[in-house]
Amino acid sequence: RRSLRAASQDWSKSDERLLQAVEQNEPDKVAALIVKKGLCPTKLDVEGKSAFHLCASRGRLDCLEVILAHGPDINVTDGTGFSALHLAAKNCQPECLKRLLQERLSVDSTDSFGRTALHHAGLQCTSYYIIQLITALYVSALMLACESDSAETVEALLRGGANPHLADALGHHAAHYSATAGNQRIAQLLQNRAPGNQR
Repeated sequence: RRSLRAASQDWSKSDERLLQAVEQNEPDKVAALIVKKGLCPTKLDVEGKSAFHLCASRGRLDCLEVILAHGPDINVTDGTGFSALHLAAKNCQPECLKRLLQERLSVDSTDSFGRTALHHAGLQCTSYYIIQLITALYVSALMLACESDSAETVEALLRGGANPHLADALGHHAAHYSATAGNQRIAQLLQNRAPGNQR
């Protein structure tokens, strides 16, 4: 892993302008700087911050949309080991949190202290935001379990009340993710949860 000093050696005035554009919530300026100057929105400054992480922690959804459109490494961590998902949860930014979850981030990834996004929400946010996060993670957990071919996890999530009929941002349900894995047992578990088939 590169040190912060090494990562920030080539930090330029343009990189600083990108951080300022995010801070001031100027998505058009963010887009122009990324495109015209070829800036990397995940590049860390001397303090270990990046424009991408700043979007998540400050709730700059429009700027986050611009950055995500340019395909950054969404699992990259800042200088303190926090991912954008951790920062959105830690700073109670539900809109950015929801948007990041649509990118199919690893929801159970831990920071350098072993905490997940849900841990951060529990420590910092009101119950309203925690419920939003739990709901979003529950849907994602079922979809990820289906996609990763884990019938036991799917069964446990369904028993726990996960709704297989909820869709992600692309309109895909858990059944879509199970089809990619081709696991008949998962398909059967999901079918048994269909209306009229529930025990």
